[in-house]
Amino acid sequence: MNQIIPPPHPTPFIGAIVHPELYLWDSWSYRENNVLHLYCLAISRYNNDNELLDPAYRNNSPFHVRHFMSDDNAATWIDKGSFQQPRLGSDSFDSRTVWSGSVTLLNDGRKLVAYTGIRELGENLVFQQSMGVALSPDGNKLVPNSEQLISCSYADWQDITDLGYYLGEREFLGNKDGEKGGPIMAWRDPFVLAHQDELYMFWCAKVNSHTSALGCAKLSETHKGFAIEKMYPPVIMPDSELFTQLELPKVIYDDVKDKWYLIISTCNRLYEGQADSEVDKQVRLYESKAMTGPWLPLRNGESKLIFDEQDMFGLTVIDANFERGELRIMAPYTGVINSEKGLSISAAFSIYLDSVNVSQKKLV
Repeated sequence: MNQIIPPPHPTPFIGAIVHPELYLWDSWSYRENNVLHLYCLAISRYNNDNELLDPAYRNNSPFHVRHFMSDDNAATWIDKGSFQQPRLGSDSFDSRTVWSGSVTLLNDGRKLVAYTGIRELGENLVFQQSMGVALSPDGNKLVPNSEQLISCSYADWQDITDLGYYLGEREFLGNKDGEKGGPIMAWRDPFVLAHQDELYMFWCAKVNSHTSALGCAKLSETHKGFAIEKMYPPVIMPDSELFTQLELPKVIYDDVKDKWYLIISTCNRLYEGQADSEVDKQVRLYESKAMTGPWLPLRNGESKLIFDEQDMFGLTVIDANFERGELRIMAPYTGVINSEKGLSISAAFSIYLDSVNVSQKKLV
């Protein structure tokens, strides 16, 4: 597997981030001192022979996490280059590639980086996922050697499945052909939330081969690092029959209404290898009185968000104003959209929580 990581792009991106050298998808972010930090998965558009890479085959090469920064409220973005890379050639849980996660600002100023690691296990077990954490002093780089495995789908298989989560047979974990005729395994996309001096983690999981669920755990820090203090049973969305994969959760607390919002990206892929043209990808929004659920669609039993521009997936909330009921968002475009925008990131726009099923998009 080749890993090509272009240096930072020399000029700022205005509004949207359409990178000439990289495919970009799946996003997460945080704000500190009026500076926005945005992260996403990235891979070079070109291989070592300078041939254009077909994005449908990007899983055959390692990804890196790209970092962009804005000090003008998302009007322009500076490419800060690679933030995180897999530890290729090692025996670590991220020895094949890294997948999506989150960066969380801790009370002492440190940044807790959560991410998905894929272990190198050969040609068949290419999707064995585990979740890890690391530390960053400033959001620009990791503290050297701070990577730490926090939940291993293989080693912790029994404890995980005893709680009601579904993982396929251990010897086939991460099989490229999926699980029992369904999509690939799901133990990924950790989103860490700091709330009232406590840390919680949410992630993408399953309860059977074709039914997705939201994972949740409370984290703690000791002299040995971070660990899961308590893992809660899986939470199934009330409309889970509409999709098979729940991905990239974002959990947000509304301190005006004292309630919680959950944003997820979903698709209805029935089996690995299914044509993308047959797969419906959506972004969905739910509310709850508690961060651990149960979750309900925000409006009239309908969770699906409708945007002016379709084919958005893996969005991030860059700001929230709950007095106005407004969420400012940036969203990657899927590879289905036209080649200019596909696998790039939109300019910032707003949705309003009192009318979430009618787009209130305002491009900035």
